[in-house]
Amino acid sequence: MRSQVQAASPAEILRMDESIRLSAALVSHVAEKSNIRVLLIKGPAATMVDARPERQSLDLDVLLLRSDLETLLTALEQGGWEARIREVSDAFPDHSTTLFNAGWPSDIDVHWRFPGFYEDESVVFERLWLARQRIELGGRPAWTLSRNDALLVTLLHALRSPAKGVLHGDVAFCVGHISASSREHYDRAVELGASGPLGPVFAALPETRALDLGEPPLDWVLRTTAQRSATLRLFHLIQIPWTKKPAALWQALFPSRDSLSWHDLELRNTSYWQQSSFRFRRLWRSFTEGIQTLKEVREIRARIRK
Repeated sequence: MRSQVQAASPAEILRMDESIRLSAALVSHVAEKSNIRVLLIKGPAATMVDARPERQSLDLDVLLLRSDLETLLTALEQGGWEARIREVSDAFPDHSTTLFNAGWPSDIDVHWRFPGFYEDESVVFERLWLARQRIELGGRPAWTLSRNDALLVTLLHALRSPAKGVLHGDVAFCVGHISASSREHYDRAVELGASGPLGPVFAALPETRALDLGEPPLDWVLRTTAQRSATLRLFHLIQIPWTKKPAALWQALFPSRDSLSWHDLELRNTSYWQQSSFRFRRLWRSFTEGIQTLKEVREIRARIRK
């Protein structure tokens, strides 16, 4: 691969699996040239180390130190990658930046923190890096997690999205592997600050059910209970001081163009009024889902009070 990062030509049509593997090679190449450390997580890297069932991924996930984030982003931006702009709100705590490129069908999700690991983020990375293993992906050597660490990541990702049925198989897959040496996996989860989120799993295994499993932090409760963004907005609105409620409510009702374009990039190039139909549908969806949203908020508050 050339030393200069190159974007794919719009005329070149990449299949999704090709895009994922080539973007893995690209990120590994950039990391080496920039002298930074990057771990491939989830996706085909996890499948290669037998920590996830085989299936098609839709993006590439990587993990690095927050201090190296700008170095990687700057290098990739030179090759035509740019960040999707998330909604700026305390209701949506950041843990990653997602990059897209018009010439590639898949995104690159750059994590500096992985939800579920609640030890200090730099401590988590160093512990994961120390146990790393080398693989080859996209025709280039790369670093990924150890099999045991990758199993925890697969399990946390699946538990974080209980409504996605495709991930139910991941839970069974991971539990099947973890149950043979559950104490070893429990000890590792404690080191990474994941014993609370993984408590229900370890509570169901004979070797670990009597151990101290702790309680999951609020961030985990929110991520596993709120199945729609409106729930997070409403919960945040209830929790914040009265002086901050008007601004938060305005932001929820009238989000910026960049916030709206997170899922539909074509909205970035339209005027406010051209977005009116999309904004109306968004408000109508929030209204029709109101009962379910309130139910989720009540469930979150009940879990917090336990």
